[in-house]
Amino acid sequence: MRGFFTISQIIMRRCFTIAIIVISSLVFFGTPDRPGTLLGADEAIPVETDAGEELKLRVLELMDKYRIIGLNYLVVSGNREKGYGCFGYSDKEEKKPMKRTTIFRIASISKPITATALMQLAQKKKCRLDDDISAYLGYRLRNPWHPRKAITLRHLLTHSSGISDGGRYDDFLQASYSTSPPPLRSILQKDGIYYSKKTWKRHAPGKKFTYSNLGYGIIATIVERVSKTRFDLYCKKNIFSPLGIKASFNVDDFEDVNDFAVLYAHYSEEERKREEYSDKNEFEPSMDAYRGIKPGPRDLRGFTPGYNAVVHSPQGGVRASILDLEQFMLAMINKGAHRKGRILQYWAAQYMQKLQWSGFRQNGLFRENGLSFHITRNLVKGKKLVGHSGRAYGFQGMMYFDPLRKDGIIILMNGGDYYSGEKGPLEFHHVETELYRLLHDALLR
Repeated sequence: MRGFFTISQIIMRRCFTIAIIVISSLVFFGTPDRPGTLLGADEAIPVETDAGEELKLRVLELMDKYRIIGLNYLVVSGNREKGYGCFGYSDKEEKKPMKRTTIFRIASISKPITATALMQLAQKKKCRLDDDISAYLGYRLRNPWHPRKAITLRHLLTHSSGISDGGRYDDFLQASYSTSPPPLRSILQKDGIYYSKKTWKRHAPGKKFTYSNLGYGIIATIVERVSKTRFDLYCKKNIFSPLGIKASFNVDDFEDVNDFAVLYAHYSEEERKREEYSDKNEFEPSMDAYRGIKPGPRDLRGFTPGYNAVVHSPQGGVRASILDLEQFMLAMINKGAHRKGRILQYWAAQYMQKLQWSGFRQNGLFRENGLSFHITRNLVKGKKLVGHSGRAYGFQGMMYFDPLRKDGIIILMNGGDYYSGEKGPLEFHHVETELYRLLHDALLR
């Protein structure tokens, strides 16, 4: 009887091995009617991971499903790394594989870092969260629909200020990235060339949630005015250096731009039928495609701190590897400190993660916010998670953690057909929930 079971086990193992080979070939190479993860390439994509075979194949299946070019993930628990994975390419044209040290422009995952800079000043009593921001800007700022209601730092941090990215924000943003940036007040004051009443929502400050990138440009400018230090230099000295990481808002701080992940904008088949996109491929490099040629440094010497910190892209411009983000996330999990570096006092880090505002967004979705941090119980059902996601120029990523269990997951992607088949507003895109839950169930349950 013992021999019979041994033979059965051998047969089952061989069958499992054959199944793995078949699935692997489908994931790596695709089928005649469905291209593989390499978007039609005829070789297996590069993978570096400590994941078991089953988890690795599940990740590859999701990459195939959403046509993801490159993906890095990292899972932590109890201040220790529980698992990591580097899949696909940081540059698909050059066939450069993803590495743990690959640097991404992390989009709105930058916002908690910007908020941390402000909280450092608040804990030193150099500013107060419920003060009128006019006192810090040096001019009176009011929503024209509610001229008697002050806008506070807390309103900005919770996206409840009523300041939107409408009106002429895109024009102002483009000008801010140019060689001759305008002052911040040019979009906030009625006499400014970028001012528009459409920038302002009709609700009073504090009443409703309106996601605002411009609001974080204001926060960064206030950080400059209060600290009298250029925003990118302030963050380098007070956040990145204490954590021992190489992250930065400034491309000039990186020695080798070959370490950057190229970001790829996706153009659907329907979009490419339109005249304005007829010359586009399905995936087009849209950001950080330096290909070894480092851009010349921006000359910002003539701009006084507090002039317009949007030039540093505080709403989304941090470049960081998954290892850099790991240290920031662990500092937040540990209430402001990690290893030998403390970036916030215990109470300040805890306060950022505490519920500050809740209500419904304009699209009808319920929202809970700390100070910059998003609070959710829907990413993993029944589990309270704190963090932030980001999406821009083809990047899609997320950093969410459990403050009680002290575990968390970071996922960074540089291109894909992320939103195919989605209908209506969602708290998280399908690609986010499927990847996060897969890694959580495999490594944190």
